[in-house]
Amino acid sequence: MKFHTENETETFDFHEAYVEELRFGAGVFYMLLDNVKILETNSCNRDVRTMRTNGLELRIRDAQVNSVIEEGYKVYNADGALQRDVPDRVVAPEEYGAFMKAQQGACIFELKKDGENYVFAIDGEEHAYTIQVKGSGDDEDWNRFMNQEEI
Repeated sequence: MKFHTENETETFDFHEAYVEELRFGAGVFYMLLDNVKILETNSCNRDVRTMRTNGLELRIRDAQVNSVIEEGYKVYNADGALQRDVPDRVVAPEEYGAFMKAQQGACIFELKKDGENYVFAIDGEEHAYTIQVKGSGDDEDWNRFMNQEEI
């Protein structure tokens, strides 16, 4: 990869980034992401404006998945009457493999870092999830800067 940063997740905007790949194993939590915004505060961004990139590799070192929570939801009928209330569900560790494969194409709402904890809010195809990963640090690698597309 052409560009590399360490421990700079706060210099990226992951809102509306798309998950191309999600893996966890051998102490590394790995995400391949598209549509990541690179803020002007990023050490590799020589521009004075926010740029973006595709194919960004985000790795969390010494990773330990603390929890994966499928967010609950409510179902209403056409008259607005509550039909059912589905509570949050903790995804069991034995389901992680299938869960991670199913996240291809999911959209990230937010990535927050609190000390050693990384908290991802992800909107999957049918459900939203919160993933909490503990790690000793992170690495970001990508090949090019691109202009943001006009809306």
